Amino acid sequence: MRARALVIAAVALTAVLVVAALAAGAAPALATRATAPAAEISVSTPPQADAPAGAQAPDAAVTAPVAIQTVEPKAAPASAALDMRHLWQSLNNCGPASVVMALSTFGITADQETARLALRGPDVRRGMGPQGVDPWVKELYGLRSMWRNNGTNGLLKQLVANGFAPLVTQWMQDPSVSRIAHWRAIRGYDDALGTFYVNDPMLGNFVPLSYRWIQDNWQPFSYRYMVIYRPEDEALLKAIVGPEWSESRNREAFYQRTKAEALAQDTAAAWLTYGEASYQSGRFDEALAAFDKGLAMGNAQGVFTLRSSYPQTLRALGKQREADAAQAKLSNLSAVPSSTVASPPDSFAVWMAFRRTLAFDTDLPSE
Repeated sequence: MRARALVIAAVALTAVLVVAALAAGAAPALATRATAPAAEISVSTPPQADAPAGAQAPDAAVTAPVAIQTVEPKAAPASAALDMRHLWQSLNNCGPASVVMALSTFGITADQETARLALRGPDVRRGMGPQGVDPWVKELYGLRSMWRNNGTNGLLKQLVANGFAPLVTQWMQDPSVSRIAHWRAIRGYDDALGTFYVNDPMLGNFVPLSYRWIQDNWQPFSYRYMVIYRPEDEALLKAIVGPEWSESRNREAFYQRTKAEALAQDTAAAWLTYGEASYQSGRFDEALAAFDKGLAMGNAQGVFTLRSSYPQTLRALGKQREADAAQAKLSNLSAVPSSTVASPPDSFAVWMAFRRTLAFDTDLPSE
């Protein structure tokens, strides 16, 4: 009993830490951000008999209309496009350059070098993760940023239709040509042509990429996307993202999707992505099996997340010696240095794993 109490206490402490961290990403029609008026609802009370003389009237506030802010996203039309500046990136600067292009949709002309130093630091080998974008755009421009894995083509289209410019992490070119991870900005789409239009800091302005190409070359990077937005548009963005605004629900949906894709596609990329999703949802035995199968099937060069998630999966399973060996072996998957390779397992993933072991609590974690 004491051991179980200690486990429950540890889970509770982890939950507090995770929640705190989460609190602390024809021509097409021009897309704009939608707004919606507040809806009114009335709270009614049951009919009452006549009150005796001298009795006080019911509190008027009980029956007063209550205004509730509701936001209904625009349905994605057959085509849409955003006005967006294009710029060519400096060395290894696809991330900050894409952020600068997305900022132009707010009428902001930002400097690529300033963004580079803030979002990547002085080491020109280092890439840009999405985590640092929110505090930077908040401090300088009063904007916010969110990111998630498990993006879909349909989500990208609805974001554009509602005036948001999502950034995505994909292969820069088909991996048969080069295996370089790359940020780009989605600025439009056309259903008739089955095409997205991207502002790419290496490939050019309004570059057409097919829906299939976007899907296939997004998968190895966990379908990661990021959106910069105004604080007043957060309700609209939440309505578009839906239940996966919740970190735990996003991770669970990512796991379910990638498991199905791995079984159906049976490719190295699908199995490695399934391993990543299993790791992120705290299914460490499943993650290890998927990673091993993906590595045995094909080339993992350039899939930078594997340098961290595979050793961390082994550490979560108590296989420290194997984790150290995997860390050394996988360190050359990308020339970009990483400070997360030797980190302990993802605390949120560990939390999700603990929650599934508690018989009295089978619901998904919530934030």
